[in-house]
Amino acid sequence: THQGATWAGDFIQYVTGLPYPLTAVPKPQLDVTLDTIRDQIRSEAPWARQSGMLAYLDEQVAAMDSPEKLAAVMDAPFRTVDAWAKANGIKPQDITLGEFGMIRKEYGNGFVIPAAYRAAYVRDMITRAESHGFSWSVWSYGGAFGVVDAFDGEKAEPNVMDAIRSLR
Repeated sequence: THQGATWAGDFIQYVTGLPYPLTAVPKPQLDVTLDTIRDQIRSEAPWARQSGMLAYLDEQVAAMDSPEKLAAVMDAPFRTVDAWAKANGIKPQDITLGEFGMIRKEYGNGFVIPAAYRAAYVRDMITRAESHGFSWSVWSYGGAFGVVDAFDGEKAEPNVMDAIRSLR
């Protein structure tokens, strides 16, 4: 969700171009993207961190490289919150999934996540929240995660808002 963000740790700034879900593109296309990311890590990341970053990339991809694995990863936090709420007498309608979204474009980085990927992610998160009876709020109106505005007066693609509107 934070591809290319320079402020989100030392790993993710080297990761751009991954589709959502990973199965949204043919495997050979995904492999090219992963090779590009690996090359960027090898050429730009601090030497002492490269092997760890490369291993982490492979671990993360392996954990989400099928629809079933992705569903398990995405469902896990919802099951945890649901179990906690039940154990503590909290009604589902009193729980809000807040500030979720997928970065559109990091300020100063030319890569823009395709709007269809962002819309698919938002739709999947909303579906999960609502299936547990939780309310939700998307992050953010504008800026890097903007669903309406991007940077410098630029408008974001309508796909994410269209996905939200279609849920009525």
